[in-house]
Amino acid sequence: MKKILITRKLIKESEEKAGKTFNPIFNANDELYSQSKVIEMSKGCDGILSSLTEKLDKETIEKLPDTVKIISNFAVGFGNIDLEAARKRGIVVTNTPEVLSDATAEIGVLLILGACRRASEGIESAREGGWKWSADYLIGKQLTGTRLGILGMGRIGQKIAKIARSLGMIIHYHNRSKLDEKKEDGANLS
Repeated sequence: MKKILITRKLIKESEEKAGKTFNPIFNANDELYSQSKVIEMSKGCDGILSSLTEKLDKETIEKLPDTVKIISNFAVGFGNIDLEAARKRGIVVTNTPEVLSDATAEIGVLLILGACRRASEGIESAREGGWKWSADYLIGKQLTGTRLGILGMGRIGQKIAKIARSLGMIIHYHNRSKLDEKKEDGANLS
């Protein structure tokens, strides 16, 4: 069974699955490991499951034991890992793309809805017992028919556009490159 170092605490279900699949070294206290501690704890490990909090720079990667053949980054990107240093050592580096795109888009739409409908003010008023009925009390702004500008139509921008369209919004976007016609036509973008 492959031995892996898991540098940060995971959700219970993920740790249970890792325990059945691998011989894991868990970070029970969820402490932020120093680079030297990652090197020390990875002795005898086949792989490392890191997170974006660990800086795996050239110096750190060069000191990893020869047994380490993979670094799996629990993050969308690789900004914390020196990919060239890993390549030179023959260490495969993976990540978790798409894992947060839906959640991030939903939070973006939540913020749009909250701002337009004055949710924060309404919640505060209800907590303070000052809620009152009035035709124009905290009326906010209706989204149907309004325009939403999106800067960057990557995975998250496209997901926000899809949700916003379902709310009746008109989408305008700016991107480094134009989306292909099929995506634009299907999304009714301008």
